[in-house]
Amino acid sequence: MDIEDKIKAAQTAPSEELRRLVWERHPDILMNATLNANLTEDMAILIARNSSASPETLGFLAGDVRFKDSYNLKLAICRNPRTPQRVTFSLLKFLRTFDISDLTKDQRIPINVRQKIEQSLTEKIPSMPGGVKTALARRANTAIVAELMQKGDERVIKACLEGPVLTEGIICGIINAKATKPAVIRLVAEHPKWSLRYAVKFALIRNFNTPLVRAARFIGEMKTSDLKELYADPKVPASTKPFIFRELLERDETPEQAGEETYELGEDESLGSDTGDNTK
Repeated sequence: MDIEDKIKAAQTAPSEELRRLVWERHPDILMNATLNANLTEDMAILIARNSSASPETLGFLAGDVRFKDSYNLKLAICRNPRTPQRVTFSLLKFLRTFDISDLTKDQRIPINVRQKIEQSLTEKIPSMPGGVKTALARRANTAIVAELMQKGDERVIKACLEGPVLTEGIICGIINAKATKPAVIRLVAEHPKWSLRYAVKFALIRNFNTPLVRAARFIGEMKTSDLKELYADPKVPASTKPFIFRELLERDETPEQAGEETYELGEDESLGSDTGDNTK
């Protein structure tokens, strides 16, 4: 059959012929196939996965009462980059959390749609069970993982730090963010991978919530030029600066960038607890 014949046949073809027609790439064939009384759920899913299906066809399938209980059809429609935004968002409430998360990483879906899906998912994070948050931390995209770190407990935070999407730059951004919880800072400072990264150590030294014993350890691993920069930085906790000052003196260096104010570390001064903060 030529294209015109296939378009006409699609609306009334028997099951076997219809099954062949739903593989076609012509949008009019696919549209007419959705009107066929012999259309099954499997055939509808094949059409929904077809990148040639028109937005009208996908919208029709989303509202087709014959398949109103089909989870796989709803998911296939949401995954199709040609699905209208309004249709995608009307179906999100029916999808599982992990499938919604996967949509945010699907590069075929327009970025503005992915961003809106991401926003809808982050709004649900506070009400998610802890186990769901932990599992999501291992498969979500970067923005959602960062949000989970801010709103999760220690188990969730640890899962995020072990996940595959975080980078040194993102970790530093989290450390520098004012809204970051003290527990996040402490767990990053104790992490066997992230606490070894130079830029992360630099950021942790500047953070008030980094345990002092950890900050002091990181100071000994900094370049002299960076120690001078940290000593002069007003954001570095006052309780941390004596340890920077002492490290510079031990290197026969002076903190020229510090201005007139200097800090001295007494012989009996304690680092405090590894689990505490920089409060003195």
